[in-house]
Amino acid sequence: MTFQYGGRKQKRRSTIIWVGLFIFAVYIMITLYSAYSLLENTSGKQKRQERGVLAKSTLSTEIFEVEVWGKAAIGLYFWEHIMEGNLKSKETDLVRLGEKIIDNVKFSFRTGPGIIPQTVPKNSQNVILILNGRVREKIKFAEMWLKSLQMLPNIKNVAVILLGNEQCNNNWLLPYMVKQGGLVNIAYIVYDIPNQGNTIFQWPLGVATYRNFPKVILSESDISHHRQYMCNFLGTVYPNSSRETLQKIFYEHKLYTICYLRLRETWQPTESKETANEYYHALLHSDLTLSPVGVNTECYRLYEACSYGSVPVVEDIQTPGNCLNTPLKLLKYYNAPFIYLKSWAELPEILEKEKQLTLEQKIQRRENLLRWYWKFKRKLQQSFVVQIKRSFFSYLE
Repeated sequence: MTFQYGGRKQKRRSTIIWVGLFIFAVYIMITLYSAYSLLENTSGKQKRQERGVLAKSTLSTEIFEVEVWGKAAIGLYFWEHIMEGNLKSKETDLVRLGEKIIDNVKFSFRTGPGIIPQTVPKNSQNVILILNGRVREKIKFAEMWLKSLQMLPNIKNVAVILLGNEQCNNNWLLPYMVKQGGLVNIAYIVYDIPNQGNTIFQWPLGVATYRNFPKVILSESDISHHRQYMCNFLGTVYPNSSRETLQKIFYEHKLYTICYLRLRETWQPTESKETANEYYHALLHSDLTLSPVGVNTECYRLYEACSYGSVPVVEDIQTPGNCLNTPLKLLKYYNAPFIYLKSWAELPEILEKEKQLTLEQKIQRRENLLRWYWKFKRKLQQSFVVQIKRSFFSYLE
């Protein structure tokens, strides 16, 4: 009996061991399966991510072509100063060409009198038109170009960079916008702009390329030398304008002894070699450049002074017309390091403060101005390219 009892006990113990081994084996199998599933899922996810990265990489390397047709002088400021592009042909050629790739967008620039609707590429799909809309005659010419786009069989997207009217009468462009049934996706306008949400943006006037103002490259000595003049003003004195006030202050306070002054009674659309060199000399050798208003507060002088590191002293007032009451809005948005005043009666006090500055302080200010101007143009380039990609190639995002 004792033996039989011990046998049953041993048999029961053996059964328990086998059951335990079976449960352990099942546990191992479940663990291995879970691990395999986890690895498989991770591998699949990684492969999907790799396929996504590859697709994105393939898409980002595709080149998208945009034609730029410059039919206004501001086109050269756009191309050479902001886009930092080169022109392959000579100034005397009827057509001048340039190409530049930025963020996988190839911009092909064309300008010159030889660019007419009959000579532009007929297969163009994406076009940027640079036009002059300052006066009625120029507007008619601009409208002719906008209407000619309808004849292009493959046209898909259009942007306009417009030299606007100095009194901000630019509403003639609105019927050509996509929102009102036209072809123009987006527009950039010099001076003030109509309120059109995210389809119309402000654009800088830039330097007077129509007077062949150069793309200035300063040497280290140009930046660090003592400048002969505290300020300069070379320009036309219009009757009953603040420029007459400035002229009186110059003579009353004998500012001509410390500033470079050259006045004329009538505006000249072109400059001789001698007058141009005199202007460049004044900018290069002046700490400040005085900028009284003309028809509009914004003028070429602001950007030309920045090119030479001469701080603009700006008469910050609203000019007559339909412009908003925020003159120089774009420059202020980018924190242009200018000196602003409301009346030229403030000028003598400003110049007294200038006398207290050391050469080192003036050099630092020049460097800051030149650095700001470079960044200003680079930021405009970047924001412009981003906006073109969003408007023309929205599927890239």
